[in-house]
Amino acid sequence: MSVVSADPPVASEPEAHQERAGAAARPSWLRRHRTDLLVLAGYIAAGVYLYLHLWVAPGERRPQHSYSDFFQFEWFLTADTRALLGLHNPFFNDLQNASVGVNMMANTSVLGLAVPLLPVTLLFGAATSFVVAATLGFALTAFGWHLVLHRDLDLRRSAAVLGGAAIAFAPPLVAHGNAHLNMVSLFVVPLIVRYSLRLFRTERPVHDGLRLGALIVWQCFIGEEVLLMAALSLAFFVLIHAIRNTAGVRAMVRPFLTGIGTALAVSLPLLAYPIYWQFLGTQSYSNIGYLAYVTNDLNTFTEYSTKSLGNDSGVLTSTNYAEENAYFGWALPILAIAIFVWLWRDRLARTTAIVGGLFALMSMGPEIILHKEHTGWPGLWRLFVDVPLLDSMNVGRFTFVTVAALGVMLAVATDRILRAAPHPTVPVRLIWAGALAAALVPLLPVPLPAVGLPPVPRFITSGHYRDYVAQNHTMVPVPPIDANSNVLPLGWQVAAGMDFRLPEGYFMGPVGEDREADNQPPKGPTSTLVLRVFGTGKAVTPTAAQREAILAELRRIQADALVAYGPQARTRLPELKATLDPLLGPAKQVDDVWVWDVRALTG
Repeated sequence: MSVVSADPPVASEPEAHQERAGAAARPSWLRRHRTDLLVLAGYIAAGVYLYLHLWVAPGERRPQHSYSDFFQFEWFLTADTRALLGLHNPFFNDLQNASVGVNMMANTSVLGLAVPLLPVTLLFGAATSFVVAATLGFALTAFGWHLVLHRDLDLRRSAAVLGGAAIAFAPPLVAHGNAHLNMVSLFVVPLIVRYSLRLFRTERPVHDGLRLGALIVWQCFIGEEVLLMAALSLAFFVLIHAIRNTAGVRAMVRPFLTGIGTALAVSLPLLAYPIYWQFLGTQSYSNIGYLAYVTNDLNTFTEYSTKSLGNDSGVLTSTNYAEENAYFGWALPILAIAIFVWLWRDRLARTTAIVGGLFALMSMGPEIILHKEHTGWPGLWRLFVDVPLLDSMNVGRFTFVTVAALGVMLAVATDRILRAAPHPTVPVRLIWAGALAAALVPLLPVPLPAVGLPPVPRFITSGHYRDYVAQNHTMVPVPPIDANSNVLPLGWQVAAGMDFRLPEGYFMGPVGEDREADNQPPKGPTSTLVLRVFGTGKAVTPTAAQREAILAELRRIQADALVAYGPQARTRLPELKATLDPLLGPAKQVDDVWVWDVRALTG
């Protein structure tokens, strides 16, 4: 009969001494990763530099060229936080577009950023969360690509640091840093690339597939557009890589399919309901058809962005400052072609270059445009323009794949130069450093200009609005919200803790019988009447039918008050009062706004 002792085993004195010596010799986690941490700190410093004018007063400024999108993302972050804390459906929100609501999954609601940023939003506000998210978005994207290049592709650390910076701080990403959190928070993408490519050579396909599935879910809630671009580029990469390498690929098929199957088994159940809501839920839409024609002008590929050192004129030649999607200058494309020719026999460099070139061609859309003139030359995207899902992509942003390809090529070429033995007569490294400087120094970004956030009316900040608008009832702004010229009421909602609702708004929603998406809904009868006053500069007497339609709309959206604000409203106040007073009753000045109390009319 055996007896099991309850006492723990005791090592002999020599063994215990060896264990203590081994533990002492083993470096700490901090020492093992200190170089990585220094690299990350450098990237964070670069991100802070880029948003220097916002960090001077976080929460009080916005990027000057953010247009309406800053307020939209501030609203999304706040609405997401409210939904998470209140255990509401995060995929739908009725705070805008009363009483129809907004399909948050069909918009860039960045739920995947709102969750980790929830403490920042609660403590400091969504405007501060914006600058934190944007800064870390650039830094972590650079760091993620640095890890892929250094650890997975086994490139020298300095080459990987260069490649990560060249990708994350490239002109297209910097341009989107003016406004679009979903397009600069790309740190999940290099990890998706890492685990996708690892499936071809992994001995643990299920383990790596689990990680890939979790990353797919996270990226879906940061930005589906980027996820779809990553999937397309990886598909092209695998197909091109397989050409003339069928024997090698055949051996990789089984672990790859096992890993992909595992990733889909993880991600699809988690994304089934959100995707259902996006395409079939309330306020879903069919497509965003016009984006196929938001493309890159051919000449912009060799120009310099307005936010780079190489642009000394500041002249905008793109759609807007946040959509400067090419702008690589002359030297970088020439250097890229030279690398492509030089490293033609390197399968990684060759495949990467071809994929980057294909996406650059596709970014020019169905027809090539040169200096804003139609050339009649067919573009590569003509083959894909009517494919479901692809027909809702912003084609001009395909250069994000080109940026990643350029960064990888620069890193691989730099690694080759550093590993090569010094030439006895030709200073190869010095020449390469000069070529890099000529290509990249003019592309270095300047700090994004910033402006102060407009003041929120005292009517809101004082809490006096609660005397006129009940919780979850609707405040009607005058003038109404307009995606291009007036989204300030979104900031009022944020300042009031999302205490009331707004009619119409700024979001992507269905318009017309074909339910194609637009960034603002059709104007109702109340907004139509008010806009007519602003447009003509004269008082308007509504017809009996218009009066009935306006009152019916105000009842339907549970409107408690119309609120006129700002210099535009003050300029047209006599005409507004002459139009609305007979219909709604006399306006009353409260703090710095004029209020038409309509509760007696709407019940």
